[in-house]
Amino acid sequence: MVNFKFVSKIAPGLRLTVGICAFILALLVYWRSKDFYRNSQPIKPDQSTNAQILEKTLTASQIIEEIRHSNYTRIESGKLLAVAHTQLNEVAELLGHHQSYKSTPKLATELLGHHQSYTSQSKLASNKQIKEVCPESFQHNEKSQDIYFRRGGFKLQKCTDVPEFHTLLTLVYNFVHYDSKYFQHIPSIFHDVNKLYPNIRIIAAIPDTLTLNQADYKDTTIIQLKKSEAESSIWRNLIDRVQTKYVYIGRNVIKFTWFDRLERLVREIGNLEASVVSGAYRTLVSGVWSNGCEQSTLSNYQLVYRHGYVISMEECLVCHHVQGPFVAKKSLFQEVAVKAGVSSTSAFAIWFLKLKNLDKTVVSCPDAMAIVTDESQQLESTHRQWRDLAFHLQVERIRMNSSYVLEYGCKDAGTTCSTKGIRQVGKALSKCCMKELSNDIKVVMRTCRENGMLCQLNAGTNLGAIKFNSVLPWELDADISVHHSNLTAFDKLKSNFLAKNSGFTWKSYQGHVNLFSSNWKVEVYPHVLVNLSLPNLSRTIIEFDGEYVETALSPGLFGRNLLVNIFTMFIDKLTY
Repeated sequence: MVNFKFVSKIAPGLRLTVGICAFILALLVYWRSKDFYRNSQPIKPDQSTNAQILEKTLTASQIIEEIRHSNYTRIESGKLLAVAHTQLNEVAELLGHHQSYKSTPKLATELLGHHQSYTSQSKLASNKQIKEVCPESFQHNEKSQDIYFRRGGFKLQKCTDVPEFHTLLTLVYNFVHYDSKYFQHIPSIFHDVNKLYPNIRIIAAIPDTLTLNQADYKDTTIIQLKKSEAESSIWRNLIDRVQTKYVYIGRNVIKFTWFDRLERLVREIGNLEASVVSGAYRTLVSGVWSNGCEQSTLSNYQLVYRHGYVISMEECLVCHHVQGPFVAKKSLFQEVAVKAGVSSTSAFAIWFLKLKNLDKTVVSCPDAMAIVTDESQQLESTHRQWRDLAFHLQVERIRMNSSYVLEYGCKDAGTTCSTKGIRQVGKALSKCCMKELSNDIKVVMRTCRENGMLCQLNAGTNLGAIKFNSVLPWELDADISVHHSNLTAFDKLKSNFLAKNSGFTWKSYQGHVNLFSSNWKVEVYPHVLVNLSLPNLSRTIIEFDGEYVETALSPGLFGRNLLVNIFTMFIDKLTY
C-alpha cells in the first residue's frame, strides 16, 4: 500500500533533483552540438583540396570497410576499383561537393588491400586521361515535346579541344552472307551514315552478285566477295583495312539511326578503360529489344551463357560477351586476332572468351541501340553458326538461355574418347567418352543377366550410379563384381565377349578378368557380398545411363563403407 504522506514529504526534493539533472543534460547537449557544428563547417571545394574534403567530412575507414565487405568483393578483380571509385563519387555528391572526386594511388591501394592484380586498372585512378570525344551533359527541359527529352536528357556538348570524330572511327560492315531480301537496305545504311556522320569512313563487303556504285556514297569503300569465303575471314580482311584508332564492327546491322550514338561508345572506351563497348539492339521487323549483355562459363565441355550483368559503370553493363555491334580499338584485333575460316558467330564468341581470359573489360551501354536483322536472333540458324566454336573448343553443349540448349555429337565437337588429350588424369571426361564406357558396362551387366550370373556394380562405378546414374566424370575404368563362386563360370563367357563386332578383348589374371574395349578397361572381380539379400526382397537395381542394372542391396551404404575403407587403407600404406 502506498504511503501518500511519505511521498508528499519527498516530492519537493525529488522535483529539485529532476530539475538539476535536466539542466545538466541541456548543458551537455548544447556543448556537444556546438562542438559538432564547429567541426563540420563546410569548406569550399576546389581541385586541390577535394581529397581533403572527403577526409574531413567522411569517415574514410568506414567507407572503405563497407566497400571492401560488400557484394562487390565477389566480382572479378579488375572491376573493384572502378566500382569503389563510382561509389565514392556518389557519396561526395550527396554531401554537396560538386567537384568530381579523383581517386589517389594511396586510397586505391587502401581500397584494394595492396592486391597486385589490380594494377591493370591503374589508369582509371589517373586524371591525365586524354579526351578524344566531346563530353555529354544532362539537360533538363520540361517544356520540350520530344518524347526522349521531355524531362531532360544527355546531349553532346560542343567542344574544340578534341580530334574530329571522323578521324577516330571507321565503320565496318560485312553484308556478304545476308539474306537477299535485305540487300535493298544496304544503300540506305550508307546514306544514313553519310547524313549523320559526314566524312566518317565506311568499309563494307557485299556479295559479288550485288552491284553498288561506290561513287554514290561518300567516304565509302565497297568490296565484292564470294559467299564461299568464310565470314570470319571477311571480317579480318575488312579490319585490316582500317586506318583509324577505333573500329565499329557492324554485326548484323540492317539500319543506321541516331540511336547508334557512336560518340557514346567511343567515349566509354576511355572513361571505363574498356576494350569493347557495345550498345543494345532491336530487330528490324519483330522489334525484339535486348541489352545484349551475357555472362559466360566454359567448363566440362559445356559453354553456358547467362543473360544479364553483375555490376555496371556509368550506366553501362559489364559483360563477358555482347551480341550486338560494338566499338573497339584497332590495336585490340592485332593483340587478339579473330579466328579465320569459321562462322561470324563462332569467331566473335571465341574472341570474347579470349578477352575474358585476358581480363579485358567488355561493356554494353543500353542507351545506345543498333537495329539488326531478325535472322540474327532465329534459333534455326544458330546450331550451324555455333558448330565451328563447338569443334574449336571441344564443346558438346551450348546453353543459350534457360530453355534453349545446343547439342553437338562427338564428331562435331571433336570429343571422341580416342582424341588426344581427352582422357587425362585430373581432367573431366567428355560426354562421348563417358558414353563409350557406360555402354561397355551395360554390355557386361546384360551378358551376366542373360546367363543367370550374379553381377553388380562395384567401387567407383557404383558411386557414379549413385551420384549421376552414369559413370563418374573423372572415371579411369569400370569395376564390376561377380559372386566368388561364379568366377569360373564367368570365364566360360569369354566367347560371348570375343564374338564378332563385340569390340572387346579378354585377359585373365589370377583371381580376376579384364575386358578391354577400344578405349576402356572393365575389371571383373569376385566378391562375397554379391549374393547378400534379405528375406522376401528382390535384388536391388539402379538406373544407369537409361537402363536398370544390378547393384548392392543398399548401394549408398555399400559405397560409403567401401570408399572409407579404401581411403584408410591408403593412409595405412603411407603411414607404415
